[in-house]
Amino acid sequence: MTDPVHRVHVSVCSHPHYLDALRDVVRDTAALSGFGEDVAEQIVLAAVEGWTNVIRHCYANCYEMRIDLEIRMSSEDFTLEINDYGEFVPPDKMKGRDLDDVRPGGLGLHLMNKVMDDVSHTKNDWGGTSLRLSKKIPEKDPDEEEDW
Repeated sequence: MTDPVHRVHVSVCSHPHYLDALRDVVRDTAALSGFGEDVAEQIVLAAVEGWTNVIRHCYANCYEMRIDLEIRMSSEDFTLEINDYGEFVPPDKMKGRDLDDVRPGGLGLHLMNKVMDDVSHTKNDWGGTSLRLSKKIPEKDPDEEEDW
């Protein structure tokens, strides 16, 4: 039997007011996948860093652009994919600032890499960036029933 993959797809404009709704979607799907509250909140934080990077850097704080979020959940992996419609920036051009440089901002990439098991940036089919954030699903108690 193949492992079922459950998907959630959301498209919103790049206005920061939508971040609360997107946080809820990520938090709830992370919990459904078996992550505890603390880890689910860390995943939410990594996702928010990705969205705000798109708004700030890809869209120059333009709030009318499109951002797509796809969440894929299997028994092994929880993956968030954030797609923008801006101009692709190669990963070697993305650099968080030095961790010794203590001031607000510039730590999103460090945070995403710390929280998630795998972080990748690729050029999507329409010329923008696909940010993929993946985390292994925690081992489940074999006596527990699946929620979905």
